[in-house]
Amino acid sequence: MPLPSRAPRTPVAGRSPRPRARSAGPDRLGTVLTLVVVAALTLAGCAGEPDPIELVVEPASFDLAVGEDQRLLVGLFTAERQLVAHGEVELGLAYLGDGSEGSAAIEQSVPARFVPVPGGQIGAPTDAPSLVEDTGTGVYAATVDLDRPGVWGVRIVGELEDGTPFSGNRTFPVLEEHLVPAPGDEAPQVDNLTLDDVGSGAVRAVQLDSRAQAANSEVAFPDLHIHTVAGSIEAGRPVVVAVAPPVYCRTRFCGPLTEVIADLAQRYQDRADFIPLEVWEDFDSQTLNEAAAAFIQTEIGGNEPWVFLIGEDGRIAARWDNILDVEALTEDLEDLPVLDEAGT
Repeated sequence: MPLPSRAPRTPVAGRSPRPRARSAGPDRLGTVLTLVVVAALTLAGCAGEPDPIELVVEPASFDLAVGEDQRLLVGLFTAERQLVAHGEVELGLAYLGDGSEGSAAIEQSVPARFVPVPGGQIGAPTDAPSLVEDTGTGVYAATVDLDRPGVWGVRIVGELEDGTPFSGNRTFPVLEEHLVPAPGDEAPQVDNLTLDDVGSGAVRAVQLDSRAQAANSEVAFPDLHIHTVAGSIEAGRPVVVAVAPPVYCRTRFCGPLTEVIADLAQRYQDRADFIPLEVWEDFDSQTLNEAAAAFIQTEIGGNEPWVFLIGEDGRIAARWDNILDVEALTEDLEDLPVLDEAGT
């Protein structure tokens, strides 16, 4: 499906600052990443430190491209598939060109904060990273600057609660431009399906929410299926758009995410409209809902879940791929002015 046309990206006013990448200094990250296989890197550590646990690093971002303040997600696992969770780790980045480079200097070092799956259970949080058995409970997120397309390497270091050091390396691709609407882009002004369409018999309830499988099923959270994205943008109202099919999600994150969005809608309905978009018009025939496709479908496919915050100017103010940072979205919603009775 062709991508929607986009306006040039512009800075978004009023955004809360995020942790910025900093130049790498003489710290535990070292100074050079060395490529040993296509998808793995190794790095000479600092002398005198105990041997770290070598982690499996899995990049979890859907759409990385050249630009400042890019959201980089990584999942961290032991060889036994235990998840590293909680606290912060250090993340270092090196540019590897087309991937054939044997080594490269670390150019940025930035803290990466653990972001739990919305609605997920990960036990009592700890200040330092810890090992948990459930591998689907969160990722580490960092804000980085990516100034060149190509292959980049990421180096992760940290310490567990008991002081055991760990490290891991991985490469990931960076595109010249985003494939999915990004901050500063005009949001797709789609006339998504609503409860009125179901009530008129034009569509089935399952096309609004994949949990409504039976013929007489009711749509969960009906208050979220009143507005269209186009109508809210035309009215100058901020919009939170969640593209997450609860039943057919590629991950198990979509169902809990819709419940989190419903909770936020109850708390902040006086600041923004909240609109979930079901991905599938018909899952069996693999037919996409046009509204969802306008946001996430690219020439090479699509991934979910996604959450977009659209400003009153109709442009994407923020977006969260894969795992929503509920804390960040809540901060952004708190920064929005309360709408007047006319809804503006």
